[in-house]
Amino acid sequence: MTENTTTQLIQEVVDYLIETDTNELASWGEKRTEWLKQGGEQLKGIDKIISGDLRIKRDNGEIATYPAFRVQHNNACGYYKGGIRFSTGVNKAEVETLAMLMTLKNALHDLPYGGGKGGVHIDVRKHSDRELKEVSQAFVRLVQNDIGPYRDIPAPDVGSGAKLMDWMTQEYKNLHPNQPYINTFTGKSLENGGTKGRSESTGIGTFLSYYYLVDTVLDDTLTVDANYRDEREMIKSIGEKAEVKVAIQGFGNLSRAAAIEAEKADRKHTVIAVSDSRATIYNEEGLDVEGLAAFKEETDRLPNADELKEMNSGGDILEPEAVLTLACDVLILGAIEDQVTEKNQKDIKADILVEGANGPVTKEADEYLTAQGKVIIPDILANAGGVTVSYFEWIQGFTNEIKGKDEILKDMSNRMKSVSQRIYRQHFSSEHKESLRFLCFKLAVIRLVDTMKRSGDII
Repeated sequence: MTENTTTQLIQEVVDYLIETDTNELASWGEKRTEWLKQGGEQLKGIDKIISGDLRIKRDNGEIATYPAFRVQHNNACGYYKGGIRFSTGVNKAEVETLAMLMTLKNALHDLPYGGGKGGVHIDVRKHSDRELKEVSQAFVRLVQNDIGPYRDIPAPDVGSGAKLMDWMTQEYKNLHPNQPYINTFTGKSLENGGTKGRSESTGIGTFLSYYYLVDTVLDDTLTVDANYRDEREMIKSIGEKAEVKVAIQGFGNLSRAAAIEAEKADRKHTVIAVSDSRATIYNEEGLDVEGLAAFKEETDRLPNADELKEMNSGGDILEPEAVLTLACDVLILGAIEDQVTEKNQKDIKADILVEGANGPVTKEADEYLTAQGKVIIPDILANAGGVTVSYFEWIQGFTNEIKGKDEILKDMSNRMKSVSQRIYRQHFSSEHKESLRFLCFKLAVIRLVDTMKRSGDII
């Protein structure tokens, strides 16, 4: 989802709230329109952009330059919070969009954060650890005066991870002696103040966002408006299947955790396909998820045909994009943005799509698939497990209370369940036909504008 699409949807939500009587805004009175217009303008803008070129000496002696960005979108609900990605796809517009989505996500999940995002344009696969450490330290020097435990708290994202967060934390500590530093970054290693369960949390939460949808629909107490009867019946039919077939795009930390969670769910789910940037592995009868996960963690890739045979794991090797159009019930999108587009939307066979990645379904494809009766669980609802556990890590840094992995993931799951089921119940009972994405944006915008008016940011 591009920046223009995100700001466009924010404006559509604001216009809708101005024109439509909604119970959520009944107490706002005659200033409702003015508050919504002011708040909408703030949400379509950016508070601050820090950018620059990071220069390091590579192992071969050459000087290399890497464009870098940190975008602070909005802090109405709390300190800026969002990941830092190391990727060749990084550019200013992408980071701005991701920062906006973080603001909306944190508001939707009632987390005490605003939205931020960072990125470095780099191919991590072509760099040594020493080089990546130099780039990480240079990034901290670029943004050092604009981050901190009470200002902006970065975390890992695509291409980064605990190792890079550790390096960044140490650099920040060196630059700011005798100042609080441990909570400046989350997603650190356990030995450096990190939290158990952080690496799996986004993927587990992504799967659970779908699982709680089915739970909600199977609950006989659910109120269903006529607008949503067909949608409810479709989801119910999946929930009542003896075997739910799941395809997963991507096989990094997020997708591996989602696949493992699917396989151990109470209702039977069979993962029939996983993919990475090189290939899709497909087996209609189901894959050896744990074996594939172990292979991926060791080699950073999926096995080829010969290696699959050696693993005694059946499966066909297909093109990477094939995972998107396989016959399945649920498609989890855990790779990168703009994967389901106008070009392939008519070939999508899954009835439920779950956005583990940020913006994997374009606006045009979202509208087309929704019109076809498919359900898309949007990124700002589905992939909040990571930032939720980051919140726990942030708190841990103040209290020094170390919790076990099971307890942390249970707390995360309970928060995801509470938010998800509240949203799903509101969705199915609404008299107004709208997608889950629109509803999530609407609820996030309402919370943000309400917070702005209470704090006096809008009058």
